[in-house]
Amino acid sequence: MVNDSAVVRENGPSVLYLLDRHVAWITLNRPERRNALSADMDAELRTCVLRAEGDSDCRVICISGMGEGFCSGADLSVSPALPAQLPYSLEPHSLEAFRFGYLIQARKPIVAAINGAAVGVGLVLAAFCDIRIASARARLGFTYSRVGLVAEYGIAWWLPRLIGPGASNDLLLSGRLVEALEARQMGLVNQVVDGEGFNAHVEDYLLALVERCSPRSLAVIKRQAWAAHEQTLLEAVRGSQQDLDVARRSADHQEGLQAFREKRLPRFSGDTQ
Repeated sequence: MVNDSAVVRENGPSVLYLLDRHVAWITLNRPERRNALSADMDAELRTCVLRAEGDSDCRVICISGMGEGFCSGADLSVSPALPAQLPYSLEPHSLEAFRFGYLIQARKPIVAAINGAAVGVGLVLAAFCDIRIASARARLGFTYSRVGLVAEYGIAWWLPRLIGPGASNDLLLSGRLVEALEARQMGLVNQVVDGEGFNAHVEDYLLALVERCSPRSLAVIKRQAWAAHEQTLLEAVRGSQQDLDVARRSADHQEGLQAFREKRLPRFSGDTQ
C-alpha cells in the first residue's frame, strides 16, 4: 500500500490518492525522476492532502514515494521560474508562507513514509509532516549550499526546533547526506525500519492510530504541539487545561474509558472537532 514499485506510470497523475481503512495513502508518482517535485506535482500533492483533510472517512494521512525514492528534491529539468499565481502566500505573517503550511494546518496527523532518498525540498516536505518513518536504505539531506542555494520554506526556523541548533547547522551548512540511522540519532526521523519490513511496519503503525486513537484527540494534540512553538509555558499550560476540560466531557473520552474497562478496542467517532 505504501509503495508498489510494480506500478508503472504512463502519463498518469504525478500524485496518487487512495483511501483505505480510514487512511489516505498519498504517493508521489514520478519514479523515473525519483519523485523530484515539479510545480504540477506540488499542486497535486496539496490537492490530495486537502482532499483527505475534508473527507470525514479519513483519520490519518500517509505521504510516500513510488519506486526507490521518497523525493529527490526540486525537479531541475524544468524552469525554476515561479508560476504567475502561487497556491500559497508570501505574506510574512501568513502560515502559508512556509509553502507546506497546509500540512501543519491539517487537523489529521500526517506520516511521512520515507522509503528512499529525501533531499532538499523533499526533506522539507517530510520535516513538516508530524511523524517520519524511514527505510534503512534512505538517505536524507539539505544540499542547498552545494548548488549555490539557501535554506527554503522556513526549514531554517523549524529544523533547529526539531533536531537542535547544532545538528541543524551541520545539515544545512555542510549539505551532506546522512544515512537513516544517523538521522534517527539526530531526531530527524522517528523510526528506522529494515527495507523488507518497511511497508508492513508503516501500515501497522497507521492502522494502530486509526484503531486505537480518538480522531478528536489526534487533532487537538497536533494543534497543541505546533502551537507550543509560539507560546510561553504559561500560555501552553492554560491552553492545554482548557482543551482537557473539553476532552473530559467528550463522547470519545467516555467511549475510551468504557473500552478500557471492557478490554476491547474503542469505537471512536470520526469527529475531529
